[in-house]
Amino acid sequence: MTTESFITSKTLIKEIIKTRPDLVSKLYIANNAYGKDIEEIIALAKKKKVSFLTVPKEKILSIFNQGYSGLVLVVSPVRYYSLEELLSKISQNSEVTLLILDEINDPHNFGAILRTAAAFNIDGVIIQQWNQVPVTQTVVETSRGGVFNVPIVKVKNVFNAITVLKKNDFWIYSALPPESIHNNIQTVNVEDIKSQKRLAIVLGNEHKGIRKNIISNSHAAVVIQQSNKVQSLNVSVCCGIILYEIYKCKSSKCQ
Repeated sequence: MTTESFITSKTLIKEIIKTRPDLVSKLYIANNAYGKDIEEIIALAKKKKVSFLTVPKEKILSIFNQGYSGLVLVVSPVRYYSLEELLSKISQNSEVTLLILDEINDPHNFGAILRTAAAFNIDGVIIQQWNQVPVTQTVVETSRGGVFNVPIVKVKNVFNAITVLKKNDFWIYSALPPESIHNNIQTVNVEDIKSQKRLAIVLGNEHKGIRKNIISNSHAAVVIQQSNKVQSLNVSVCCGIILYEIYKCKSSKCQ
């Protein structure tokens, strides 16, 4: 079960109150806290009708004692969607881009992926129930609020989820490094998939990559061309490059 998250970053607290005040469970401000940021947060909380309590510093430290900044925002647990709910939510969209994560284990990578997904208007992120890091405190902090702005779908089996998406006219592309490509895998470059209307990108585990059965259930492998100075890119970096190219194309309505 996802638990509440605790935010101490003033910048992130402003962002959450501004964009998702409905997620705020509690806001505590130390009675000796002062400065422009504190004043702005209080004004923003009043504007967005977010109630807050002024309490002694010790009270805040008893709630969350990491990264003390004079205040702490308690955020409601992140809601996981079902695949059916997501498909219903996006059914009227003319263009849809999804991410499918195949057993991402590092919370920093997961958080960075969610941040990137929010930045480039991804319609949903699909994760597996097992062997996948859930939304944790670290994921929330690393995502810088992205976790609250992208629907996260939790499924029992990624392979089966891909099968369902294919039946709903999605094109599935597994992101693979050039050295893992062999003859029986059809490959495309990022430039070749940008104009697809219903698109899902699969990103793999930090060490094992994408499982073979997932690759075989995809339409093709998408490859980022790179120099031979490094073997492969970090999964969150790979995510950023691919999603930027897709977003750039969708924004300019390229053909």
